Amino acid sequence: MNLEALKSLDEFTGFLEGFKVDEFINVFSLKLASGTWAAGNYYDRFMIKGYHIGLQSDIKSRVERIWRAGIRGFTPVNVEFLDEELNVNWQLVDEILGITKNRGMSVAGLALDLSGIPMFKHGSLTNPDPNLRKRALKLLVESLNIAKKLNTNLVSFWPGQDGWDYNFEANYSEKLKLFINGVLELAREASEKGLKLSLEAKLKEPKEGNMIIPTTHAAATIAKLVNTMLDKDIVGVTIDYGHELMYAVEPAYTVHFVKMLEVPLLAIHINTAKTHSNDEDRVVGTGDLWQLIDFLLATIEIEYSGWYILDQFMYRMDPVEGLRLSKELFVNTVKKALALYRSKDVLEKARATGDQAKVLDIVKKILYNY
Repeated sequence: MNLEALKSLDEFTGFLEGFKVDEFINVFSLKLASGTWAAGNYYDRFMIKGYHIGLQSDIKSRVERIWRAGIRGFTPVNVEFLDEELNVNWQLVDEILGITKNRGMSVAGLALDLSGIPMFKHGSLTNPDPNLRKRALKLLVESLNIAKKLNTNLVSFWPGQDGWDYNFEANYSEKLKLFINGVLELAREASEKGLKLSLEAKLKEPKEGNMIIPTTHAAATIAKLVNTMLDKDIVGVTIDYGHELMYAVEPAYTVHFVKMLEVPLLAIHINTAKTHSNDEDRVVGTGDLWQLIDFLLATIEIEYSGWYILDQFMYRMDPVEGLRLSKELFVNTVKKALALYRSKDVLEKARATGDQAKVLDIVKKILYNY
């Protein structure tokens, strides 16, 4: 984010819409993208045929919708490029690369996710079957080549099926050892290809006990451990805003915790959820704005320079409209965070007194007027 443009912030007063949103993005070099999963049909156990029947959900259609929503970055998922035999369809990779160039878009990393492949329902890197663990690692390593082909230097791994559903089901130490060893091997391969590997935590879902990395703090600890083993900073974390709210931690605190641990913050997923809720993934900026602005302020304070990736599921809303709204609301929220950052000296002076009223007196005028 271009903080030198703070002197231009007053040119963006009022609620930003239309071309002013794009102007703001350009002036502040704001890197906004969407996951491809946010731009197609959506399924759950209540609507097994999907909420948008007939909506083309191949990756090319999804990228086209992201572009129509006015978003110029996207993060695809590795499995979108695999055929039924789980081999990479390199022709499709080339086609997406061509669309990216023709549309003036950027690939904001590649998501690594094996959770929807039935053979890995008991886990990928921690699967009790050693042959399936090897198969999972092989697929993940092969996916690194997709990232290279797409000209991105980042892969983000979400181990959705690695974890447990019941107490006593798992030997926690053994699960952790398997996961750390798998991440270590994957990180070695990523390093050889000039890639960074990010770990995305989540409390639960689809596992109903815990996922193997239930919190970003656990993910960051594992990343730190693997980096120490490799003697280089290859592994970092992806912070999903809604995932933080699932376990009711302050998301802004997590940002500073990761920074304090000296673990790279490599990607951020943006959405809306309630505390202690499920992974709602609703339109950005429709929940607790104070908490979201605090989170975005934290990313500015630590000089985060990566992508903010829309990660949402708009079950009952047109995906293009949902992405457009999230883009608009996100930019208006970032504007308030930047206004607070511009007043950081005054804010820090008030914080230092321990007087909560003084802090709120400073914040209120920006949050409700700017």
